[in-house]
Amino acid sequence: MFRTVRAPHAVIAFLIAGAGIGLLGVALFGVIHAAIIVPIWTSLLGGIPFGIVAGMAMGWALYELRTPGGPGGEGITPLAFGCLLWLTLLPMGLFGAMIRAAGMHGANDSWEVVVESMLAFGTGAGAGRILGGRWRAGLALGTASLLLTLTQAGPIPVMNSARAASLFAALGVVYVLCGLALGSAASMISGKKSF
Repeated sequence: MFRTVRAPHAVIAFLIAGAGIGLLGVALFGVIHAAIIVPIWTSLLGGIPFGIVAGMAMGWALYELRTPGGPGGEGITPLAFGCLLWLTLLPMGLFGAMIRAAGMHGANDSWEVVVESMLAFGTGAGAGRILGGRWRAGLALGTASLLLTLTQAGPIPVMNSARAASLFAALGVVYVLCGLALGSAASMISGKKSF
């Protein structure tokens, strides 16, 4: 059985591209939050380090998922990757909505954060394992989903208002744009067409 050896500099290109995409994601989140809810420009500065780390995790996840290995034998495209990131946050968001609907949401309930974090990581890890065909791909996508959850400060309370639900929907567009930009940036940095 032969193993494919990937150049070590390729993952570095994805990590660097991811750091930049993390900054883009923070800026785009600020734009959609200002357009849909209220401007939060000064609060976004504190999110920059989280965005960079989450972006690097996105870069690692896309690197792991871009190569064949899953059930279909084909790697994931940047467009599908952006959609997948958003979809991995749905179980966490549904849990948050159920907790609020049941009246169980509280300001100091750390158990919610633990369950939401586990859902984000578990969903990402499961999807990454299935699509990537390797546990390393699952670990990478699970980590990216968890860090995105932490960067956006948990699930968006979609039951609070139509505007909050619109923000969550718009976030899906942000993840798709960031996935596409990540694929392009990684290809430019590495000097090779990655997709």
